[in-house]
Amino acid sequence: MSQVDYIMVMDRAYGKLERLDRYKKDGQSFVIRLRDNVHLENPRALRRQKDISSSVVRDITCQLGTPQCRSEERHRVVVFQDCEGREIRVVTDLMQVTAEQIAQMYKARWQIEVFFHWIKQHLNIPTLFGTTENAVYGQLFRATLMVYVLLKCLFDASNATIPLYTKLSFIQFSRLLVLNRPAYLAP
Repeated sequence: MSQVDYIMVMDRAYGKLERLDRYKKDGQSFVIRLRDNVHLENPRALRRQKDISSSVVRDITCQLGTPQCRSEERHRVVVFQDCEGREIRVVTDLMQVTAEQIAQMYKARWQIEVFFHWIKQHLNIPTLFGTTENAVYGQLFRATLMVYVLLKCLFDASNATIPLYTKLSFIQFSRLLVLNRPAYLAP
């Protein structure tokens, strides 16, 4: 067994039972959301300090699946509620971490999903051209350059119509634009 120094945090598509067993045997730490139809077999509650403000509903160990297809290993399952009250079930091998910290890890991963959803929606990119780290950075860099060019065009056009005593720097103009305040109302 090799010691792995990172934690994989993934969504439902990666939660194959045999893969979870392999991760655990290989010492690969993970936090993966379970599909809603995965059966929890022989659950045992873990002792934990109950926090009234916690979104965690259950913290158990169990085998996953049905008799036809069941995990060989027992896995820890943390059930928590999202901001809309829906229950999210994640499976993990982390035993020295609190259930709240595990829920927080998955929620942090979700923020990354929301970020990429926003990029695809607002930049009208239905799919990314590549999924490697370099491909994603390259696409974000190109999108950033496009936004800069558009902002610069708006800045130059608006500065031509604004009286000299109220002219703004590019950064002041950008900040006012983000705040949705017209440049002529600048303090």
